[in-house]
Amino acid sequence: MSDRPKILTLCAVDSTLVVLMWAQLRAMRVAGYEVLTGSTPGPNRQWLEEQGIRYHTFDIRRAISPWADLRTLWRLVRFMRRERIAIVHTHTAKAALLGQLAGKLTGVPVVVNTLHGFHFDEDMHWLQKAFYIVMATVGSRCATMTLSQNRDDIEAAIRLKICSRKRIRYLGNGIDLTRFDPNRFNEDFRKKRRVELGLPLDKKLVLMAARLVEDKGFLEMFEAVRRLGESRDDFRYVFIGVHEPARGGAIPIDEYKRYGIESRTITMAPCGEMEALMACVDVMVLPSRRREGVPRSLIEAAASSLPIVTTKTRGCRDVVEDGVNGFLVPPKNSEKLGEAIGKLLDDDELRVRMGKAGRERAIERFDEKVVCQRAIGLYEELLTTRKRVVPSPIAELDDHLPKEAPCVW
Repeated sequence: MSDRPKILTLCAVDSTLVVLMWAQLRAMRVAGYEVLTGSTPGPNRQWLEEQGIRYHTFDIRRAISPWADLRTLWRLVRFMRRERIAIVHTHTAKAALLGQLAGKLTGVPVVVNTLHGFHFDEDMHWLQKAFYIVMATVGSRCATMTLSQNRDDIEAAIRLKICSRKRIRYLGNGIDLTRFDPNRFNEDFRKKRRVELGLPLDKKLVLMAARLVEDKGFLEMFEAVRRLGESRDDFRYVFIGVHEPARGGAIPIDEYKRYGIESRTITMAPCGEMEALMACVDVMVLPSRRREGVPRSLIEAAASSLPIVTTKTRGCRDVVEDGVNGFLVPPKNSEKLGEAIGKLLDDDELRVRMGKAGRERAIERFDEKVVCQRAIGLYEELLTTRKRVVPSPIAELDDHLPKEAPCVW
């Protein structure tokens, strides 16, 4: 592989590589690139390297740590020079800033960043918002091209002069639509899997899967469940919370108990068979307070023909059309959140109709094959423009490499 162009994919944590990025990493390998990855040390290194993807560790801290960040920047510069990287593709805010700066300082021919949602929003204090805008602008000035998962961020980037229109493009976000195909699962499977997972057969299930932080809207959801539980007992709230105590706004795994909803709440650990779980539930919820890229859990839910309740925030609006495949409610509003969930619990026909519309929307907009083609096509275009070698595809890898990536949390 030494004669093939090297791509370095850089992000903060290794779970991003296997949960969110595996389809693109796989596509890079099939396209003929030598793929290197970098993040803070994590438990998924062995699996990645078994697939022919080199994994390197860097001290990428989410918090601003000037001396640590400078050391990491210097390490990245030395690494990129030593490895003669042809393309740097960065993800997540801190990794994006450091990776784009290092790519610029090193003279890497192609530097690409994917926006997974800007970190600022309209409700933020102006000074904090200005800081994030400056950081995004500095990074984008170092990038050859910025890719956005949603269209709202493209317009925001241009309006705020973070980057010019010619240097930002729509990438989107996608999943394996065959994996999240509701036709794979019949009623017998659903009943059997509910029993296996300890989920009740006689209740409607409302699912939420997200990092356990305030910005995902868990506190509003707990309050909405409390309100709903005052007048009905025909549902259970199922949540998968990825606990990250070091992240800002983190909440304890048992915070829901403060709302007195233990009898209506079922907690689950992160699992690798979300498609089977989604076949067992009735409604998907993500009441994000702030911006998203394009939430993967909502895409998976739409593809699984689940009606969705989410908020009128950037990214979430890309997945849900209000009144068509779900409901959009104001952020930080547990009352409206509960009302929307209640409407879906009350109306079987509405759930089916919205679920079908969600599946159609997912097929139209969220196919990971299309997203991968956009990324690989961009690499080829930018390398060609800079008169760099474009690799030949390795067709046999398409049959050899796994389609799904297991994740160790």
